[in-house]
Amino acid sequence: MRIPDPFEKIESLSNFRSSCFITVHVTGECTLGGEHMILDARVRPPFKSLKDVLAPTPGARPSVKRSPLVSGYERPQSMVQKSVELFLQEMDEAGVDKGILVGRQAGHRVVSNDDIAELRDQYPGRFPLAIAGINGIDVPAAIREIERTITDRGFNGIAVDPGWWVPPMYVDDPRIYPVYTKCQELGGVLYLTCSLMQGPDISYAEPWRIQRVANDFPTLQIVVVHGAFPYTSEMLGVMIANAPLGNLWVLPDFFQFIPGFPGARDWVEAANHYLGDRILYASSYPVRPLKQSLEEFRRFSYKPDVLENLLFKNAANLFGMKI
Repeated sequence: MRIPDPFEKIESLSNFRSSCFITVHVTGECTLGGEHMILDARVRPPFKSLKDVLAPTPGARPSVKRSPLVSGYERPQSMVQKSVELFLQEMDEAGVDKGILVGRQAGHRVVSNDDIAELRDQYPGRFPLAIAGINGIDVPAAIREIERTITDRGFNGIAVDPGWWVPPMYVDDPRIYPVYTKCQELGGVLYLTCSLMQGPDISYAEPWRIQRVANDFPTLQIVVVHGAFPYTSEMLGVMIANAPLGNLWVLPDFFQFIPGFPGARDWVEAANHYLGDRILYASSYPVRPLKQSLEEFRRFSYKPDVLENLLFKNAANLFGMKI
């Protein structure tokens, strides 16, 4: 097989990648066999109800400079035009091979899980995995939706945002436990969003609550979205303590790579020395653009094998994907 010049024009990069399994990175590096494949573990492309995943709270003041929605933000055309086709082009331009579609059902931010399934089925090579959004306020309805999405629609897990539910709930609230139980029974992965952004105050991000859930559901694989920011040191402590169980994963996303945000290098040090098999890379688009996110993430000095884990292998191991 001929290896193309990384700067050579390729008419259909998406199709070319799918057939030849070649990755061209933003650095111009070209590799074979998926050795350096990049999987963005949390994306919400502008498709149907997914466009409302970040709908502002009615009456809320506009975001300010210190917000992740504004800080150093470069708005790409896929966001401006609400175009899935442009989003796919931006994946190619960024060097992102695949993305995990992640839903949300929290308050006024409601994404249809059927829309997610439709997008996944339209582009299975780009979106091989899908996580259903679940609102746990109505527990019987939540359990029915978990059964429908995982069992009937082939979803790989569920995503919950308890701090954004109405009323908000802590992640370790016993009233949510039937939701976790059903996800565990069906072998789904739980995306648990936990940070200063979810909830009326930062107590909703306290990592010891996550540790309690992990201990109570030892066979449930849990991905901590946002890495419980700003409790970075405490979350790292929880990850260390969880080693015997091994059911926690962390996805710090933009709270780790936005320049100037505290705790960023703590994640790098942890990855390089003892946590390199438990961290997932994600842009969390549309919070951050694909290419900008990857460039900001890769500016850190990760060991080569660790970087490969973070960009693809850890997610592949978590979801049982063939590499």
